[in-house]
Amino acid sequence: MSVEPSTKYETLLRQSPVFSNLDDKVLKEMLKAFKPEIWGKGVRGLSSNTSKRFHVVISGRLELQRSHPDTGRTVTLWLLGPGDVFDVVTLLDGKPHDVTPMAIDEVEILYTSMANARRWLDIYPEFNKNFLPYVGEQFRRMENLATDFALHDTMTRLARLILRHVGPEHPIAKKNPPPLRLINDLSHEAIARLVGSVRVVVTRHLQYWKKLGVIDYQRGKLEIKDLEALADWCKDLLDKERFKGDK
Repeated sequence: MSVEPSTKYETLLRQSPVFSNLDDKVLKEMLKAFKPEIWGKGVRGLSSNTSKRFHVVISGRLELQRSHPDTGRTVTLWLLGPGDVFDVVTLLDGKPHDVTPMAIDEVEILYTSMANARRWLDIYPEFNKNFLPYVGEQFRRMENLATDFALHDTMTRLARLILRHVGPEHPIAKKNPPPLRLINDLSHEAIARLVGSVRVVVTRHLQYWKKLGVIDYQRGKLEIKDLEALADWCKDLLDKERFKGDK
């Protein structure tokens, strides 16, 4: 038995932090304003569309990138997965945002106009209540990114990136290594964009940790073997407390 598209999207949107806990009537009304779109793997969205549309990721992963116009060097500002939304910056200030979304996988999105999204913030208090903490989390990610680039070397930035993508719902223990979210199968080049480095440097660091038994990297899959050792590279007491586990 097939599932109606509207029912499918309603179910998926309820898993998004931005749309969870909304009244059924409100969510159904919002869905009327959305249109679906599929982006193939490697497809880059247009910056002009990013400024005009409000997007919700339904499935797959997206990088939001900035590139140097002369060198072509690229950094990933945000890595988005199912339930994430963009472009939050344009939604808030109404100005164009020079970011390019790129599909890591085949990505399904829903989009509506920025005007619709701004109207929802005005007329639906429950939507606004969800949206503000999400924006705060996005800004915190940018704060961490800026801090990493300014204060830490590449190896520490790489360790911090990996630790941030450990699934929080899993027990932390050397004998039961936790899985990674979003970055577990990224290419070294994609990981380099996330830490402001280049592929050859990231590859060298990952190979070093692999020799020490800290991680494993086979067939394009990254797996943590010794979480505490990885946390030691961060020199961050909060991370070390979070990732304590049985030996």
